[in-house]
Amino acid sequence: MITKVFQDLKYFISFFLIFIIQFGLIFTVLFRAAPVEEYEGVDAFGYYLMIFRIAAGDFATDNYKDQSQFLVIITWIVWIIAVIALNIIFMNFIVAVISESYEKVMQKIVAETFKVKCQEGKLAQKAKKTVRQCAMINIGEWQGFIKDIKNTIKTTATRAKNETLQNLSLIQSTNQILMEQLKHDTNKQFYEMRAEFKKDVNEIQDTLKQRMDGLELLVKDSLSKLLENASKQQQ
Repeated sequence: MITKVFQDLKYFISFFLIFIIQFGLIFTVLFRAAPVEEYEGVDAFGYYLMIFRIAAGDFATDNYKDQSQFLVIITWIVWIIAVIALNIIFMNFIVAVISESYEKVMQKIVAETFKVKCQEGKLAQKAKKTVRQCAMINIGEWQGFIKDIKNTIKTTATRAKNETLQNLSLIQSTNQILMEQLKHDTNKQFYEMRAEFKKDVNEIQDTLKQRMDGLELLVKDSLSKLLENASKQQQ
């Protein structure tokens, strides 16, 4: 904003400096370039500083009375013209220029504000459109994701079912083999036990037969001895 104001004031500042130099030269001629005590050290620019002070509203007229009557009148006339031109006209002019520059800047700010709002509106619409597109993409991706999950679950269930059936058939075949083997082993053990039992029975029968034969012989011997003893006693 300040830069814009100085750009608008460049012509005013140029004319203002021209008037200060012009009235400074007039006062230098009127006062015959006499040194002024207030501007000691800057004698060459003392009257220009005096004109600048007049333009700023700081009036120093104490040394006007030191001139001749004719020059005093001319000096006051020039002073009035300088006050009107520099203090009244130029000061109001600078206020008008600054006000105009301020209005331009404010209009530009308002325009920039509307421009920013329009850009924000476009960005909002673009963002809304992007969000809608992303939502559609996400919906499609989500549906595809659900479809993949369903396919995975279906494949896993089918695989588990097949594995279960295979395991079941394997268990059934294993059980059948074990039952057949158990039956075979049981029959074999039964026949072996039967053979052993028959063998034991035969052995027991043989033993009993031998004992019966021995007992029969013993009884016969005992009876024969008893008969012999009895016959001997009778004789």
